[in-house]
Amino acid sequence: MAQASSKRMEFQARAAALAEQFRGLDPQNPPSWPVLPRVLLLVAVSIAVAGILWYYPLSDFANDLEQAHAQQAKLREDFSDKLRKAASLQLLKKQRDEVAATVEGLEKLLPNQAEMAGLLSSVNKAGDDRGLQYELFRPGPPTQKTYYAIIPVSIRVVGGFHQFANFAADVAQLPRIVTLSNIAVQPKGEGVLVFEATVKTYRYLDAAEVAAQKAVSAPGAAK
Repeated sequence: MAQASSKRMEFQARAAALAEQFRGLDPQNPPSWPVLPRVLLLVAVSIAVAGILWYYPLSDFANDLEQAHAQQAKLREDFSDKLRKAASLQLLKKQRDEVAATVEGLEKLLPNQAEMAGLLSSVNKAGDDRGLQYELFRPGPPTQKTYYAIIPVSIRVVGGFHQFANFAADVAQLPRIVTLSNIAVQPKGEGVLVFEATVKTYRYLDAAEVAAQKAVSAPGAAK
């Protein structure tokens, strides 16, 4: 009992000593304060400074950080889009090369202006070889498209059905593109028929003709 009373008195004495450190403090001169008040003041000031830094400058940093995250997400999306385009670039180049090769192959099937006479001669010879008699072989005015021209040739031949059929097959097998259209058949005598048709041949335009065609079709061109 005496020991408990002694500890109580000791605690009260320490508490009184601590309380004594907070009496008579000069707010104008904190360095003169006892140790405990000075430590508590330092802790309070540190907490206040940390709070001010967090709620004011650091809050601005938080907004900047949020904007940076949004920009990062956009940049990632842009990068993914460009990556997809880069991946498809090789495929597009391959398709372009295939189209160019196809166009080149088709151009080889079209004669130029200087070769047209030889092509028409081949068509004429195909009829002669099959025993057909020409009554008409008249090339018409060409119809120009963007990169090629269509030359219609009106023909009228006399012969048998099988002769004309073989002639049509020979024309289809020519190395150049030649088509038959508007075919009309009339009897002329026993086993003899008159065939009228339009033979269409095609040639590609030379550079000067293409330029002239573009100049005519350009907006604002004189009509």
